[in-house]
Amino acid sequence: MAPIHLSVFQHEKLEYYFKFYEPNAEGCLDDTSLSKFMKRVLAFTKWSPDDVKAVSCREVHEAFFEVLFERAGGKLHQVSLQDWEKMWSNLLPGCMGIGNFPVWLRLLPKTLFQMIDRNNDEKVGVNELAAFYTEMVNIPPDLAQTRAAYAFDQMTDYGHYPLDLTSYEMIFSNFLIGRTPFGPGRHIFGCFEHSVKSFKLIQTPEDEDEENASNQSQPQGRRSSTDRTPVANVPYSKPKPMRQGSSRALVS
Repeated sequence: MAPIHLSVFQHEKLEYYFKFYEPNAEGCLDDTSLSKFMKRVLAFTKWSPDDVKAVSCREVHEAFFEVLFERAGGKLHQVSLQDWEKMWSNLLPGCMGIGNFPVWLRLLPKTLFQMIDRNNDEKVGVNELAAFYTEMVNIPPDLAQTRAAYAFDQMTDYGHYPLDLTSYEMIFSNFLIGRTPFGPGRHIFGCFEHSVKSFKLIQTPEDEDEENASNQSQPQGRRSSTDRTPVANVPYSKPKPMRQGSSRALVS
């Protein structure tokens, strides 16, 4: 299947995902990236290296980096942002959801979920999400808490659904597949908040009068998500260019 043309939004999302693995001073992922990543994971989760979840996380990411280097890194195992995006443009065609991903990719959101779920209750809460944003994505604590509160509302439909593994896997697939800012996937790494406006079909004055009369006669029910006031007006931050010797900052 032919590669897809990534949208501007997908380019930005994938750049955040790329920086999550901390490229080196040359702006590339290399043979040291996995060990550096696992060191951060163990520090964040407090897992011991032989913990079942730590072992699983390492094995999944070993497979991930093996595929990454095979498809994009060449013999030198150096993957630039351009190489990274090219790999995803070849992986995503035909994918409509998590079930369409290759096995090694389907396992990635589970490892992320287990990292975030530090109290092991099989659900992610606001504070756990904020901690992940702060310690693994390097968002300043105050901003991370604000973004986590808003992201949690978007990911759970304002608390109507738990943020469990099944939900998180679907949201992760939306993160990869979604071409526009619509959908909760933009909150996976806490870096996005675009102004998403509601829309309606153009109506004639007669139609508007009928709709207004109908609305006045109908009992008030649950508001749609577009009627709700956002929890926080979180500014959108475009990824900063990578600086020599420092690739940790994922946000402004």
